[in-house]
Amino acid sequence: MAIHGGGVLLSVCATACAAVIGVRQARKETREAREARESVWRAPTPGAGAAGGRAVFGAVALLALVPFLLVTLSHGYGAESRISAVPFREILDASAHADLDLSDVRAVNLVGNVLLLVPFGAAAAFLWSGRRRVLKTALAGAVFSLIVEVAQYVLSLGRVSSVDDVLLNTAGAALGAFLVRRWTGRTRARRLTLPRPSRAGGRT
Repeated sequence: MAIHGGGVLLSVCATACAAVIGVRQARKETREAREARESVWRAPTPGAGAAGGRAVFGAVALLALVPFLLVTLSHGYGAESRISAVPFREILDASAHADLDLSDVRAVNLVGNVLLLVPFGAAAAFLWSGRRRVLKTALAGAVFSLIVEVAQYVLSLGRVSSVDDVLLNTAGAALGAFLVRRWTGRTRARRLTLPRPSRAGGRT
């Protein structure tokens, strides 16, 4: 595990940046949709806006992985790398012995492994549409986390390549996607209540 506090801070900053970009992009799309509905002579072009939004959030998702890679692919404190393949063993052990104070290293490990992929999950969720975006984002996070854990062992970074890290990272990606789905659902509901122009030029 061995999550450094600096990495968690970077992840929180990345989360804030992803949220700011997401809010700006959503407001832009909402404004464009309102202008399209208010103008009788202008046909809406949601395809171009959606493509631009996917490009933006694709870039944000890649940037959100930077703090995750900086933390997980740095050298750990162990003399040699080892594998922990028993699910929930380290999570239960840390939960049983860690204090509620986040200054405890084991508590930071648990929380940090979740937070590190929340920015990625929040940004990647915008790349997919539909109800399965959380599932798709979680699977992407799980695959990426698994690749990193294998790399930790192959590169002999003195870390524990743990299946629990994959589970926690996957939970973080899913959490980010879930928050985005709830937020975009509310935004979509507001869009549906926008006034529609009548053929005579007035609002209905």
